[in-house]
Amino acid sequence: MNTYRRNAIMAGALYFMGTVFGIVGGIIGGEVLTSLISGTPLAGVDMLGLVDANSSRLTGGAFFTLMMGISLVGMTVFLYPIFRKDSEELAMGMVLFRGALEGTFYFVTTLGILSLVALGNEYAASGSDSAALQSMGNILYRIIDLLGPLGTIVFLIGATCLYISFHRTRLIPRWLSVWGLIGVVPYMAYALLHFFHMDNGIGFYLQMVLALQELVMGGWLIVKGFDPAAVSRLS
Repeated sequence: MNTYRRNAIMAGALYFMGTVFGIVGGIIGGEVLTSLISGTPLAGVDMLGLVDANSSRLTGGAFFTLMMGISLVGMTVFLYPIFRKDSEELAMGMVLFRGALEGTFYFVTTLGILSLVALGNEYAASGSDSAALQSMGNILYRIIDLLGPLGTIVFLIGATCLYISFHRTRLIPRWLSVWGLIGVVPYMAYALLHFFHMDNGIGFYLQMVLALQELVMGGWLIVKGFDPAAVSRLS
């Protein structure tokens, strides 16, 4: 019988790495990237001057954002073969939202951050007196900021498909899948608060319910793998 042990290890490792890449990117990304992640947009600052001063940190943050996207997209490839044995619709929903669409969001975000860095460098080279560049930088920053909650909603739709599949198949303990489904709710609240600029600083804590679950689940898949009895039922 195929136990899908390799699929579980790879999915868990990519899941774990994706979460770690996201945390590291936020830490090294500096003030500008931190403001975008936390949902507290910067106001009343020399945006491009700040971007230029933190260009190396922002570039590093963009790199880890890209690595996070690649890891989380790759994770769906290893879960799809076994999820489709239970529900083709849920498996495809996971691949579409947590794979294709979420991956596109990370690529676009990475491109936006690197474009902001390029504008900051050009702004510094022009002698910091270009009002046009400053306006372009502020608009690009706002676009990246608005992309965040939209990407989060896409991610949460895919996450819901994933956790429902885990709950139905019992490939992992049900308390883990239920934890994931519960974590979707405050995370969605964070996305809506961020989008409508109502986040008063609690957004970080709303994300932590699901962020911690992802680390635990990734570790479980690496160490324990799928439940053999559940795999047997699906086969």
